[in-house]
Amino acid sequence: MSHMPALLSGKRIAVLGSARGLGLAVAKATTEAGAEVIGIDAVAGFAHVSEFFRLDPGEPAAIDRLAEALPDGLDGLCLVPALDPADTVEQALLRGVMGPTRLALRLAPRMAAGGAIVTQGTAHDGARAQHLGLIRAALALRRDSAEGFGQRWGLAAEPALTPRLIAWAMEAWVMQHRWSWAPQGPRTACLVTASPDGRLPPHIAAARGLEAGMGQHQAAQAAVFMFSALAAGMTGSALAADGGLSAETQTSLEGL
Repeated sequence: MSHMPALLSGKRIAVLGSARGLGLAVAKATTEAGAEVIGIDAVAGFAHVSEFFRLDPGEPAAIDRLAEALPDGLDGLCLVPALDPADTVEQALLRGVMGPTRLALRLAPRMAAGGAIVTQGTAHDGARAQHLGLIRAALALRRDSAEGFGQRWGLAAEPALTPRLIAWAMEAWVMQHRWSWAPQGPRTACLVTASPDGRLPPHIAAARGLEAGMGQHQAAQAAVFMFSALAAGMTGSALAADGGLSAETQTSLEGL
């Protein structure tokens, strides 16, 4: 009996955030699916990748150097840098929004036909619509304009808002660039997870009879699908891989 080829056989995928959290899970899953994975992170990590590049995604010049060093013809780019609790609001936004989008914009024109750029989002709720101005400002943030951003927008007083803002901004970027490289260039897609590192909240894990850490594995498997030819019709879209959190939030908001 012949075996089916791995879903990502022959593909090359770069993962920003490959050494930790969800990015590490994606690096493992895409490798297991047959891809050659190029790891990118601020900390050393060589497991599950064929090549590793060290990068601080908050440094524009370093991003530009990395973009030049990466090969042409990538089939996929995954943008899931791990958040550092020690970062200021400004550092988190530069590393979580400015850096990933800058890298993607430089690599996209050189990517293979039929490729995909996958970012990370979060479950929708009523708060997103109330922060559209902040989301636009986060997408426009640059290193030379970052000072005082958190204070101007009241983020310092609400620490939990910053990781949500990063996820909102990255999903907005995905939607903005739905056709930017059509018809031959990469698609864009957003992986909606239950938490920044992909782990499931305890009540979701308990409802599904899973351990919280399984959320990372399941989200990573969804990323494999999004990089595959099976997802060719998806661009500018979001895929919920959050154990049902998006559905719980939506039904609660609508009283269903």
